[in-house]
Amino acid sequence: MTKKLTELNSYVRHTLLTLMSVGIDCSGYLGRLGVTMAMLEQADDKVTQEQYNTLLDEVIGDYPNRGLGLLDGQGVSLLEHGLLGYAMFASENLSKALARHTRYQDVIGAALHTKLFISGGEATLRVTDISRPELINTPAKLRYETERLLAQWAEIGPVFGASRHWFSRLMVAYPKPSYADLYEDILGPHISFDADYTEIIFDADLLDQPLSFANEAAAVLCEQQCDALLKQLQNTEGYVARVRRILAANPGGNLAITTVGKMLGNSERSLRRRLKEEGTTFKQVVLHFRMELAASYLRGDEMTIQEVAFTTGYSDPSNFHRAFQQYYGQTPAGFRARKSS
Repeated sequence: MTKKLTELNSYVRHTLLTLMSVGIDCSGYLGRLGVTMAMLEQADDKVTQEQYNTLLDEVIGDYPNRGLGLLDGQGVSLLEHGLLGYAMFASENLSKALARHTRYQDVIGAALHTKLFISGGEATLRVTDISRPELINTPAKLRYETERLLAQWAEIGPVFGASRHWFSRLMVAYPKPSYADLYEDILGPHISFDADYTEIIFDADLLDQPLSFANEAAAVLCEQQCDALLKQLQNTEGYVARVRRILAANPGGNLAITTVGKMLGNSERSLRRRLKEEGTTFKQVVLHFRMELAASYLRGDEMTIQEVAFTTGYSDPSNFHRAFQQYYGQTPAGFRARKSS
């Protein structure tokens, strides 16, 4: 999903400014993007989502252990997230702000989905799934995007009068990196790595905390626009995109068409008909999704080919090899060798 208005420009510019702030020369990145910093301040997007994704891949490859995801998320205001950011910023309290984010996070093209859970006196804001696996296609990219998301969530503390370390503890679902001290500087001292989930845990009483710039009437108006935009995006994307979104949330799940149909509020027959109207079949949509996801994994070297097969829903690696070769005209090993050469 392409980010709307100037959000994408803002994200690209913030990333480049972050690199410059730690002494990284960005002239090469700007040259390959074909833009200047001044151009990124204009009202129309100067960089595509694909170009931005390539930029992040290059940055992560060039500087893998600098904690740039944390630095990139630091200082990002809610208002930089467009309509959704305004809706959250003007919300009456933290509870309403988080509820709006959960409902409309796809409007800003969120790569990671989050959801709020409440149990007893604790609230947990948890990363529930990778909503855009075509963007987060390596462990390094997942770590970068997770770090950026956590740093952005820290920024909401001052909006309701707290510090950036407003949560009681933080759980991270990957190993402790070499720059763990930067986590403590930006996210506070109570951090655990190798957890089952990545999540922010805080006192549930904070949900009733009023936001500093609360204007619920304005928030409702922004929410209505988010709702209209979300419906517009869904209608524009059609059923192929809706099925792909479900597959993205369950990349190795081997979902049956009856299950996907129910998730979309359609019978199997109705879903088959709607996909036929868009010139495809459920089987073809699943195949295209799996092959694109497999190719994105194979461009890196973090996963073995067998792991790629299992992750994309193939319990038998030989079936994966056969399907991949028929789709791309080369074996998975050949594809990987060619992309890394």
